[in-house]
Amino acid sequence: MEQEPMEDVLPILQMRVAFNLPVERLWESFLNTIIMLQWLGEEISADIRVGGQIRFTGKHAPTTSEIGDSWVIEQIKEKKAILFSWRILGIDTLFIIRFRPTDTGSVLEVKHGAVPESARNLHLPSHWNLLLANFKSVMEAGRTALRFDYSVYRPLTLTRYDPKEVRVSVLCEVPPALPFDVWTNPEKLSRFVRADEPKVDPQYAGLYTWWSEGRGPVVLTRFEQDYELEFSWVYMDERETRVNVRFEPVKDSTLVTLHHFGFNSAQDMIGYDIGWSSILSELKVICELGDSGITRVSDWETEKSTEPMERTLD
Repeated sequence: MEQEPMEDVLPILQMRVAFNLPVERLWESFLNTIIMLQWLGEEISADIRVGGQIRFTGKHAPTTSEIGDSWVIEQIKEKKAILFSWRILGIDTLFIIRFRPTDTGSVLEVKHGAVPESARNLHLPSHWNLLLANFKSVMEAGRTALRFDYSVYRPLTLTRYDPKEVRVSVLCEVPPALPFDVWTNPEKLSRFVRADEPKVDPQYAGLYTWWSEGRGPVVLTRFEQDYELEFSWVYMDERETRVNVRFEPVKDSTLVTLHHFGFNSAQDMIGYDIGWSSILSELKVICELGDSGITRVSDWETEKSTEPMERTLD
C-alpha cells in the first residue's frame, strides 16, 4: 500500500526573551498558575509532570478550533527546560522552553516546530511574540501589555461578512513623544520592528520604509509630530493599503491606536490582526521598560531553519 506523502512543514520558530530576573525565579514564575492568568488565559489548570499538561481557556487564551487549548509535558528538566506538545490543526507539534542564566539575569528561549505548512495563515510567530511580550510585561512592569481576543479569531474560516479592516489600541504609560519616537526614529525602528536600514523622511510624501521594497511601509501620507502618522503599505503582491497610527494623551499616558484599512476582503487582511497586536504589545514594553528583550532568531519568513527541532532534552 502506498503511503500518503508527508505535508511540507514550516521553518522552525526560534525566539528568546531577556529578563532582569534570576533563572530560578523565571522558572517558578513561568509555571505559576496565578501569573499565567495574566498572560496565558482566564482559566488555567496545570499538572507539572511528565504526562501532565497546562490547559488554558478563556477569551484571551491562545486557542481556537485549529489551535489546541493545552500544552502537554513530554519531558522536563528541573529549572532548565521543558519539552511540550501543542496540537495545531490536529497534529501534535513540539516546542521547547529553555531557561538560561545570564550575567544580568536570565533568558527564556522558545523553539517550536515542525508545524505543517497548512498552518501558515495561523501566524504562530506573532502569537508567540504576543505571549512573550505579555509575560515580560507582567514580570517586570507588573501588568499585561495587550490581550488579544481569540474568541473571534478564525483566519481559516473567514467569510465575506467579516471585517475588512484592523483596529488595535494599547495604553502606554508614558507621554506621547516616546511612542511616537519609537515609530519614527530609524535607530529605534531597527529594534522595534527588526527593520533593515529603515528610512524616515518626516514630512508628507516622505519616504518611510522598514524593509526591502514590497515589504511594508512606503511613504508617509500624514505626519503630525507626537500625534499622528499615516503611511501607505504594500506587501508582496497585495494591493496598496493604508496604516494610520494616533498617539492620544490620556493624563500622563498615551493611547496608541492603529487602524489598517483599504483591504478588498477579509481574506486580504489575514495575519494583520494578530500581527499588529503583537507589534503594539511590544511597543508598550519598549516604552515602559526601555527594551522588549525579545529576539526572533528565526521564524516563518526564514527560508530554512537554522537548526533541526530536537525531540528530546538531552
